[in-house]
Amino acid sequence: MSKSTQQFDLVLVGAGMVGSLFVLKLLQSPLAKDLRIAVIEGQQSVAPTGDYALRVSSLSLASEVLIESVGCGDVLQSQRHCRFTDMKVWDADGTGSVHFRAKEAGESHLGSLYENDSIQAVLSQALWQQPQITAFCPDRLARAERLLQGWSIQTQSGEVLETPLLIAADGALSRTRELAGIQCKQWDYQQQGLVATIRTELPHANTAWQRFLSSGPLAFLPLDNPHYCSIVWTLPSAQAQLMLNSAEEDFNAALALAFEYKLGAVEVIGKRAAFPLVARHAEHYVLPGLALIGDAAHSIHPLAGQGVNLGLLDAAALANRLVQGLAKGLTLHDDFNLRRYSRDRRGHNELFMHSMTGMEWLFASDIPALRMARNQGMHWFNRSGPIKQLVMGAALGK
Repeated sequence: MSKSTQQFDLVLVGAGMVGSLFVLKLLQSPLAKDLRIAVIEGQQSVAPTGDYALRVSSLSLASEVLIESVGCGDVLQSQRHCRFTDMKVWDADGTGSVHFRAKEAGESHLGSLYENDSIQAVLSQALWQQPQITAFCPDRLARAERLLQGWSIQTQSGEVLETPLLIAADGALSRTRELAGIQCKQWDYQQQGLVATIRTELPHANTAWQRFLSSGPLAFLPLDNPHYCSIVWTLPSAQAQLMLNSAEEDFNAALALAFEYKLGAVEVIGKRAAFPLVARHAEHYVLPGLALIGDAAHSIHPLAGQGVNLGLLDAAALANRLVQGLAKGLTLHDDFNLRRYSRDRRGHNELFMHSMTGMEWLFASDIPALRMARNQGMHWFNRSGPIKQLVMGAALGK
């Protein structure tokens, strides 16, 4: 016997960091209190308590404010994390370097490093507690078809849902985006990001460190233990696999050398992993009755660690637009209002993506004139005062 079709005002696919924040932000408005919302998610999120998770995110001050605004700030801060006050960036081929200090921006810190699983668990657990939510978890999207008004959806477990508004927050390989027929521009960097947790001989001093090598950037991201860092080592794909499979002693020696022993000897703790670096940008953020947010709309090079922050800004922007539309008497799925969300975010995200691609190319280049120019540029920028503060303010979300 086939299951009956269930009707919802909104269906969200993906209850990760971005999807969860979107719904929590939307439900803050009294205008949304009667909405019937379905959330399809593949698994429950649990905050890590043992070994550090391999994937971490640097939350900007703006992202911290967003998470606080939906009532999750205190719970998130109870999770292990590191507020970093400084960021040091330098070029392997020369003497160019930049030192960012929170005090220069009049802030207590530049950002906070959290394990991805911690952020996701805090936000998604708050989401499941909302009375307007019907959870389909664990479950996944199997089919999505456009109707005259809205979408018909079937989950892998056989549930059939209909909604005038479908929100895709299901990641870089979004099944929702694929079923909707939205194409992506794609840039394959032919690189992999090798991630691991390491113990350092010297304390990290609440500093995020990044060295630009010709093979790609190497980042040491501080964790709550002053002698522990999470690393992201960008390498050509073949080299990444060699380092991934090398003996721990050889890996430790190569990593310390690549980092110029800035924190002394290093020791890898636990597992290593590597993931391909591919940037994607959806050709459309919205279709009638559909909107993409977060990695479903765009995924960028991890060079600046800003992917999650862009996604959280998407979530807040879409929630704000929907609430503004309801206040004007518009339907939740109003086409013009959805297109306004796309205009709000698409240009900003595209500029950021191209900037990261340009920086990756600039620092990978071994052309002598470019190498000299970028080193001189870094020296100039580090002493630039107001310009440096302006860039810091943009990174902080001011």
